[in-house]
Amino acid sequence: MDALRQTVFSLAAVAASLSVVSGSAADGWRFGGRSDGEANAALFSNNALTTGSRAIDFHPILTISCKADRDPVWRQSVRVRDPVSGSDGVDVTVRIDNGGDRPERWSLGQKNRALVYDGDGGVARLAGARLMRITWRIGLFSGDGEAVFSLAGAADAIAALATKCGVTPPLR
Repeated sequence: MDALRQTVFSLAAVAASLSVVSGSAADGWRFGGRSDGEANAALFSNNALTTGSRAIDFHPILTISCKADRDPVWRQSVRVRDPVSGSDGVDVTVRIDNGGDRPERWSLGQKNRALVYDGDGGVARLAGARLMRITWRIGLFSGDGEAVFSLAGAADAIAALATKCGVTPPLR
């Protein structure tokens, strides 16, 4: 129960630190930043994942971030509640809009509770998209995870991040 309580408090702290930008197409995105110069925008998934045999639903969170002195500057990640098995990366399948499934290898972050994809290309493809679907294997006996994100306002969110970081938006 302590681990669940700690997770709830951590998620509450993340939610409290994010602000919502209103009056633009990026209304569904929550913007935040860190003291080290990273700026980020987060979006909750359309679908909820149920964890284990418990009736706890969790919405994965897509985060786009930039940091001027990081190489690469741009990063996207999907935060999930349950840790994902693996040590050096996870094979995922990504579908943008009605395009075909694209296999990719994403790294693990945040104690194996985040799938991370670095680089301009991953973020650039979101700017003109309406929908992103990502699936991954949670663990050997745990099945697959899936997150679906409505990307309305992604181009505005990316432009706002680029301005905040003082960098060029990634090209599509």
